[in-house]
Amino acid sequence: MSGYLSAIGQGLVFFPLAALLLTLPYIAWNYRRYGSVLSLRILIVYSFILYLICAYCLVIFPLPSGAEAAALSGHKMQLVPFSFLADFAREARGAGSFPAAVRAVLGSSAFLVTGFNLLLTLPFGVYLRYYFGCGARRTLLLAFLLSLFFELTQLSGLYGIYPGSYRLFDVDDLIVNTAGSMLGYALEPLAARLLPTRAQIDRASMARSRHVSLLRRFVALGYDGVVWLALGVSVSVLLSLAGPLPEPLRQLGAAVDGFWPGGLGALGWTAYLSVCPMLLGGQTVGHRLTRLRIVEPDDRPPVWYQYPLRYGSLMLVLGGVPRLAALALDALAALPGLPALAPALLQLALMGLWMLALLFEVLRMAMHEPLFYERFSHTRLVTTIRPPRDPDSFYLPEGREDSETFATTGHR
Repeated sequence: MSGYLSAIGQGLVFFPLAALLLTLPYIAWNYRRYGSVLSLRILIVYSFILYLICAYCLVIFPLPSGAEAAALSGHKMQLVPFSFLADFAREARGAGSFPAAVRAVLGSSAFLVTGFNLLLTLPFGVYLRYYFGCGARRTLLLAFLLSLFFELTQLSGLYGIYPGSYRLFDVDDLIVNTAGSMLGYALEPLAARLLPTRAQIDRASMARSRHVSLLRRFVALGYDGVVWLALGVSVSVLLSLAGPLPEPLRQLGAAVDGFWPGGLGALGWTAYLSVCPMLLGGQTVGHRLTRLRIVEPDDRPPVWYQYPLRYGSLMLVLGGVPRLAALALDALAALPGLPALAPALLQLALMGLWMLALLFEVLRMAMHEPLFYERFSHTRLVTTIRPPRDPDSFYLPEGREDSETFATTGHR
């Protein structure tokens, strides 16, 4: 038992790393597929990942020591089906009476190992039927493949890391592991009574997709950030190959950076966010991947100049206003006869007002009200995911959209 607990502990150690690697892609996939991230779905999927990691650790641990590994020549394979039944029979024959035989079988290592292998894959069948909607034949196939993967992992000496197999390849393990998944498949209706159905989860996700949440905006922005970074690197490489820039351009760049450090990057970012919707029908790359679109308040496509108004005003408030305030305070501090604390107090007051204004916008965002740059440009974000025509259908197949944008009263 201590060995099993130790292996599960190893799985719990590895799980945070797996979650760290999978979280951002999985959240992005949810927005692409459903238009929202549902906490219950995250809990179910991540518990399935945790289960698979722990099951894998139970299969490979404990690993042999260095001395044991050096002496490995490989275990022979056990290819006789249902040999565990012969083990049960031997235990029963040596016990005498029927009650003693039952106790002997239940306490034997053969029974404990068989029971462990049965329980090891039981959750796999439950997950396949409950969340992934697999039928009996598909569950049987996937359960067999999972069991075969476990056995081949041991037979190969952990994919060749060890010179031989450090555990026995047993055909009975294939049979019992597969049977455990099928038992889980059969017991799934009992577990499903405690949770909403997959269809209910998908309908809830679709309902939440009507509101463009803050997280969904940030995921789209993250996609655009990756694209912008790739474009920036590409342009830098091309410019370095083309030689030095003309002197007027160098002077212009130096003047912009002198007035606003990082201003060239902000202008380039604004240009990217403004040009992409012109080329992609009201969407940036991030919007397209998260199923969003920029429209006017009456759902018509914006005019081209509304895109630079939208993102230019956003960049100006986020970065330009603080820079202008800093320049004004520097000029104020240079005036003779002004108290020494006056510029600092004024800067503190201006920064407080700026942060208060941003907080106000965050509150408007929480109430699904249009933000300042959306009001200024007369644009808003809407979801392109259409509601299913059949209310009992699971979810909208990926990539299918109505000819018209599904306009909502959601987060504008």
